Amino acid sequence: MSAAVVALCVACGSSAAAAYEQTHSAKQIVSDASKSTGSATSFHLAVAVTTQNGQANADFDVAGTNVNGKVTYQGTLVRIMHVDGRTFVYGADLAQFLATSNAQAAAIVRAKAIDKWVLMPEEFWSSTGISELTDMRKMADCLQAASGLKKKGTSTVSGKRAVEVDDQLTSQIYVDTASPHYLLRVALSGTDTCVTGSAVSNETLDLSKLGQKLDIAVPDGYVDAQTLATG
Repeated sequence: MSAAVVALCVACGSSAAAAYEQTHSAKQIVSDASKSTGSATSFHLAVAVTTQNGQANADFDVAGTNVNGKVTYQGTLVRIMHVDGRTFVYGADLAQFLATSNAQAAAIVRAKAIDKWVLMPEEFWSSTGISELTDMRKMADCLQAASGLKKKGTSTVSGKRAVEVDDQLTSQIYVDTASPHYLLRVALSGTDTCVTGSAVSNETLDLSKLGQKLDIAVPDGYVDAQTLATG
């Protein structure tokens, strides 16, 4: 018998390897996703949040501690960057944001920085809550501690094959079936302990570009908010 025929017979007699979601338990799948996602230092995060005050959406590129993105809440768009410990807000958005609370400051920003990035005071960043929202290590650790995990089949999320795992609080976790098994989507109900705010009733996080190089640099031509206030 020729080598080609032998090889063909062996191939016919062998079965395909079992799929990842078949060989791993729900707990193992979430553990794999938590470890890989928690260790990722760069990613894109899209968030949709429902609170008692309305809907909020956010899109961020994250590279280490640097963040570049936007937040939309009650029709107001705010473009924001956090680079090397400094926070910048786009002038037009800052003016709109200030319009209802400080008309004088809003007028100054419109006059002097409508099309520029504005360097905000140091304490501004912590007030935004964005660092907590983009802390995927904290989220991954929380998901890994979830109980009552059950596999719910596979689907396509952001063009990737994903296995769904639900927890006992009816939240859904979608994990890439391809190695290194990153989290692709997390849909949390307000009763879940992993939601990022006490006023949140529903929260969906979509992750992409995990591990990819994302360049986030200080914007050109920015102006200092303190200079605007005194000048």
